Amino acid sequence: MTDRMSEAPGRDSSDSSLRLQLARGDAVVGSVVPVLRHLLVCGDQGLFGDDVLARLRAMLDDLANQLEYALVDAGGRGGIIDMLMEQLPEVPGLLAHLHALALEWQMTQRLADRLGVDPVVSPLLQALIASSEAETSARGMKLLAAQARFAQNQRRMQLPLSELPAELLHGVLVALHVAVEDDGEAAARAAQALREHYDEASTRLGLLARLVAAMGAGSVAALALAHGGVAMFASALALAGDGVRESVLLSMRDGQQARLSVSLRAGGAKLGVIEENLLILHPQTIRPDGLARLSVERAGELLVEAAQALGRLA
Repeated sequence: MTDRMSEAPGRDSSDSSLRLQLARGDAVVGSVVPVLRHLLVCGDQGLFGDDVLARLRAMLDDLANQLEYALVDAGGRGGIIDMLMEQLPEVPGLLAHLHALALEWQMTQRLADRLGVDPVVSPLLQALIASSEAETSARGMKLLAAQARFAQNQRRMQLPLSELPAELLHGVLVALHVAVEDDGEAAARAAQALREHYDEASTRLGLLARLVAAMGAGSVAALALAHGGVAMFASALALAGDGVRESVLLSMRDGQQARLSVSLRAGGAKLGVIEENLLILHPQTIRPDGLARLSVERAGELLVEAAQALGRLA
């Protein structure tokens, strides 16, 4: 393997192969949420792994239980789990988020099994904690604690409401109001109490985003999966691209090698790092055609073109 690639921006026939593979991958990704909704309703697990779907269901149930508890604590009535389980899958972005978390944990476990990478503290995080810069070390320690909580929650198949991104917390609180529209005052009190104790910056994803952003150009180190670990890898690649962490985690699945490779190249990863990542995730993989001649600039252009094409098809 070599780390050198041509930086020539010219297009050649290999572009056509990469564009086709991106389009195919995007079509699969676009079907994920509708399929998840179908599986949750019908119980057919044929298209998704049992572990991932069971974990997604359990996290939904845990969120519903937390919402019911908050409602009761605010003077409302209980017995609303079934209604919440009907409403929560309709919250925009929630299923995709929970699915991504389940995939992240699954891949974290695989990385631990295959390479011995600790699920909580990756080599890169360990190095950041040991940094002589007090602020960097402190950020690393906070992330270490958050990652430990994430691992514990995933083993229990749970997800605290306080760990949701702000827009999703708002969505589930709206779902609570819909589920108990006849008890709006209690729902409002419950929502207010939950918001008062919420700080998005202190969530695991918030801490990851801040730590990766603070690394600046050094964040490219996180794009080596075995060095950065799944959590930092996903956040760093999202920051380098469109900012959608769920999309990065989906791109790490089988059949998405072209998407992952082009995204990594656009993020500044060298060919050797990309090939190493592909071999870790997909040991039997074949490097996508045209990757060796793909420049950083052209990789970014391909992603934009793929996004535009997807928008036209939607």
